Order: sequence, then structure tokens, then C-alpha cells
Amino acid sequence: MKRTSGISLMLLIFLSLCLIVFSLLSLSGATADETLSKKAADRTTEYYHASSSANALLADIDHQLAHYLKKAEASQDPEATYLSQCEAISQDIPEAIWEENTICFSVPITEDQHLQAELSITYPEQDDDTLYKIISWKTVNTKEWKADRSQNLYRSTESTS
Repeated sequence: MKRTSGISLMLLIFLSLCLIVFSLLSLSGATADETLSKKAADRTTEYYHASSSANALLADIDHQLAHYLKKAEASQDPEATYLSQCEAISQDIPEAIWEENTICFSVPITEDQHLQAELSITYPEQDDDTLYKIISWKTVNTKEWKADRSQNLYRSTESTS
């Protein structure tokens, strides 16, 4: 009987272990990618729900401003009447805040973020002019960011002498 040194068997075992390790690394990477993708999809869904709510609120504001304009056209000074009526928008739409010819409102995206909009109110010079201009439409953090400065260092429980 011929004796072999067993190198081929050891090589086969080594290659099998390498394939198992690489497959486990690929699996952990795929799991991490799936988790990140789900978080990104949830975040995008939350943003678009908030954006949809903000657009609905913007439509309500637009409708109310058109109502104010229609009432102001019957007066002697329609521009001044229109702007004075616009000051009462907070009473008609509680989410809207009036500040010096601007309307601000905020819609929550998450617990820590809001979609904030600011509109500049203008009196239309022509029939096809808009009643407002969007100054800003942005995501704002409502929670203060705190940096994590903790460091997990190894501390021995044994006292050194």
C-alpha cells in the first residue's frame, strides 16, 4: 500500500474553511445593506408623507389667500385691504403663522425633524400672478445634536502595582 502525505486533504480542508468564512462575511454584509435600505426607505416614506401634508396645508393657505383677495377687490385700496386681511390667516388656519408679510408653517417628519416652509405674501399685479412666493422649503432638526465623545477603552479589573 502506498502512503500519501495528506497535503491534498489539508488543502481541501483549508479551501473549505476559506469558502465558509467568505460566505459568512458576504451574508453579514448583505444583512447590513438590507437594514440600511429599509431605514432609507422608511425615511423617504416619512419625508414624502410630511411633504404631502405640507402641500395640502399650502393648498388651504392658497385657497384662503384667494378668498381674501376676492374680498379685498371690492374695497377702495385693494392691496392694503388684502394685506391686512392676510394678517388674520392664523385665526383661519391655525398651523400658519403670520410675520411681516410672510407665512410660516411646519409639518413633522419624525420626532426630531420637521418640514418647514416660509411664504412671502405678495399682492398680484396681474391676473395670472401668484399670491405668494416660496422663500424656503426645508427639513429642520428640532432636537439638539450632541456628539458622542465616549470611548470604550479596556480597563483591567486587576490593580497594577
